Amino acid sequence: MGTYKRFLVIDTETTGLKPEKGNRIIELALVEIIKGRITGREFHSYFWTSVVITKRNYKIHGISNKFLIRKPKFTEKANEILRFIDNSILVAHNALFDAKFLINEFKITGTKVKLRFIDTLRIFRKIFPGKRNNLRFLCSKYKIEIIRNHSALYDARSLAILFTEILKRKKEKYKLQR
Repeated sequence: MGTYKRFLVIDTETTGLKPEKGNRIIELALVEIIKGRITGREFHSYFWTSVVITKRNYKIHGISNKFLIRKPKFTEKANEILRFIDNSILVAHNALFDAKFLINEFKITGTKVKLRFIDTLRIFRKIFPGKRNNLRFLCSKYKIEIIRNHSALYDARSLAILFTEILKRKKEKYKLQR
């Protein structure tokens, strides 16, 4: 994490849990952090896919196929997303989940991508061992108001605040050790 200047906090909502079984991204959010500060620059989009959203996932995020019917396909936004990512390090809570889905979406477009991720779930498990370490728990620990849980945009914004806290504490710890 050291001297890297630009991070993008990412969150996705999906039709199901396994891209290898045909599940797809239906909502994507990216929140920019430069030099430890949230800039306000974001990418956010919903996506139409012909894949039926599982009942389990609908109960989690409340996004229906009917709501998505007039939204763009991922392929229509893929270049814009790649330009926004632009060699940044992606920050995700349970990064393997988001990484698998994002890589799969680019694969469907015929684009091979190399993405770098930081997994905040792993970081927070070290800070709070034995705890659930989901966003709700972490936001309550850091007194961050959750506006809407299981919305890619609001979860990415909450995680961005949490990640800046990690960066501040790391910087303070580094200064103390010098």
